[in-house]
Amino acid sequence: TVDKKLFSHPEWGRIALSANERIAEFLDFAIQARFADVNKLPARLLPGGLCVYPILRNVMEASVSSGVVPVSASAPETVRLTFPEGTTVIQAAQKLEEGGVCTKDEFISAVNNTERDNKFVKAINNPQERPFLLEGYIYPDTYDFYVGEGAEKALGRFLANTESKLTDDMYAKAQEIGMSMDEIITLASIIQQEASVPSVMANVSSVLHNRLNSSGYPRLQCDATVFYLKRSVKPYISEDQADKYDEFYNTYDRKGLPAGPITNPGIEAINAALNPADTNYYFFVTDNDGNYYFAKTYQEHLKNCKTAGVTQ
Repeated sequence: TVDKKLFSHPEWGRIALSANERIAEFLDFAIQARFADVNKLPARLLPGGLCVYPILRNVMEASVSSGVVPVSASAPETVRLTFPEGTTVIQAAQKLEEGGVCTKDEFISAVNNTERDNKFVKAINNPQERPFLLEGYIYPDTYDFYVGEGAEKALGRFLANTESKLTDDMYAKAQEIGMSMDEIITLASIIQQEASVPSVMANVSSVLHNRLNSSGYPRLQCDATVFYLKRSVKPYISEDQADKYDEFYNTYDRKGLPAGPITNPGIEAINAALNPADTNYYFFVTDNDGNYYFAKTYQEHLKNCKTAGVTQ
C-alpha cells in the first residue's frame, strides 16, 4: 500500500484504502477539478487547497514502487451534458443515454425508487400519483459524468445540486406562505413552462397563487399540465396506465396544484414561486410574439384574448 505520509492531510490520513482505490479517488477529483466550477465541488474534494496533480503523481509513483500497479493510469472518459431549465425526466434520461452515462430505462428506474434514502423522496406524500417520482428535482445545469457511470451516481449528482440550491431561507419562505418545498417545486415547474422569460415569472406566479387562495377560481387551468401528460407521460408508460394520471395532473379538472412537478425548474422559477408579484390578476394569455396580457376579471381576459388573437 501507499505510504500514509502522502495522506497526512486530516481528510485523507484517516482513510485506509489500497493504492488503487486511492488513485481512483484522485482521478475522480482530477476530473471534477479539471472541468467543474470549483464552487460546485463537494467539500471533501477541497482539502486545504492542495493541488491534485502533484499529489496524484506521487501516489502513482508510490503505488508502482510498492508493486501495486493500477490497471490504467489514464483518467476515465468523461462527457459534459447540459440540461436546460424545463427539462423533463424523460428528456434527461434520453440525454444521459445518448451520452453513454446510463440507459434511459435505468435512469427512470432510479428516479422512481421510493425506497431511496433521500430528503426529497421522504417529503413526497403521494408517490403513487406521480409517473416520475423525482420529477422536479433533476436540477437543470451543466454536469460532467463518467461514461458508463450508471444511473444511481448520475442521479446523485442531480439531487446533490438541487439540495445545494434550496437554501434554509427558501424553506423558511415556503413555510411563511403556507407551502411545503415540494409544493413550491411543483408550482415553480408550472411557472417554468408557462412563463417564456424570467421577467414575467413573478406575475405568472401571482396568478397561480391568487387562484390557489381563491374560492372563485379554484382551478389553475394551465395548458402546461395537459401538455405534460400528452408529451412527457403517456407516450412512455403502459397503455393501461395512460389515463390514470389525468385526474392527478389535468388542472382544468383538478382543483389546486397537480400531484407533482411537471418539469425540472430553474432557480428563477423557484424564486418566482416563493415571491409572487403583489397583484389581483387571475388570468393571463400570450400572443404569437410572446407578449403577456394579464387580467383581473374574466371580461378583461376575454378582451386580452381578442387582442392576443386567441379564440377563447
